[in-house]
Amino acid sequence: GLGKTVSTIALILMQRDQHSKFISDSTEQVKRETLNLDEDGDGPAEISSNEQHKHSDSQSKAVTSYRMASVQKGRPVAGTLIVCPASVLRQWAQELSDKVADDAKLLFLVYYGTNRTKDPFELAKYDVILTTYSIVSMEVPKQPLFDEDDVDQNSQEKYGLSSDFSGNKKKKKTEDKNKKMKKSKKHPDGSLAGQEISPLARVRWFRVVLDEAQTIKNYRTQVARACCGLRAKRRWCLSGTPIQNAIDDLYSYFRFLRYDPYSAYNFFCTAIKYPISRNSSNGYKKLQAVLGTMLLRRTK
Repeated sequence: GLGKTVSTIALILMQRDQHSKFISDSTEQVKRETLNLDEDGDGPAEISSNEQHKHSDSQSKAVTSYRMASVQKGRPVAGTLIVCPASVLRQWAQELSDKVADDAKLLFLVYYGTNRTKDPFELAKYDVILTTYSIVSMEVPKQPLFDEDDVDQNSQEKYGLSSDFSGNKKKKKTEDKNKKMKKSKKHPDGSLAGQEISPLARVRWFRVVLDEAQTIKNYRTQVARACCGLRAKRRWCLSGTPIQNAIDDLYSYFRFLRYDPYSAYNFFCTAIKYPISRNSSNGYKKLQAVLGTMLLRRTK
């Protein structure tokens, strides 16, 4: 009821030419060098006023030229990936069909079900791909969790964790980490050796949108780590209830959005979590200042 779906569709339509430039620039990059699979490409894309009025045929040429170049490198560039709960998947498809004028229609694909494509280049043909959190969780290699022992021990003791607890936790985590390293080896992109990389993981997206983003509020979960593993130039979180349990919910969004320096758990705790615990009034003022630079809030 807050207009998140329509606002997102409007954003996609408004920035169609920026998407086209992203594809064109990626084509040139592919020609020069092999793409770095760990590079997120979050740098700003400057678009001149003249470029914003190019005809759609230039976009189709850019898509075609990129597909030809990227076949050799194996990582196609695609448009917008929208991840949502299965319960609203049909609603997104309906809105994309009904709310866009005929002369500006978006080509979209519902990536769901047992018959979904296994070809990442097929996904690159569409403006929008719709999928669910469960599909992302199954298909995308999980981002490793940060080492929570890096959080300053003095801060832990100050905010209620004893040194004994921290020491035991550190020992246990070290043992668990060593066991995991012995059990499996991973490629640089996070996939297990011998594991087939799914289409969602192979594509470099222009934009990834998480609808009902509170689904990833717990950064330790498989789904949150998988969403963080998606390659994208731009990232959005949509939610009517961004904080459900605690301030820690925000950290998962910052991590997905690559919102540095707050995407580092150490810094998040030092700059936001601990100040709120110590003095809620001053702490929340600091949080409001941080959110003011990256949050668009709509009220009924």
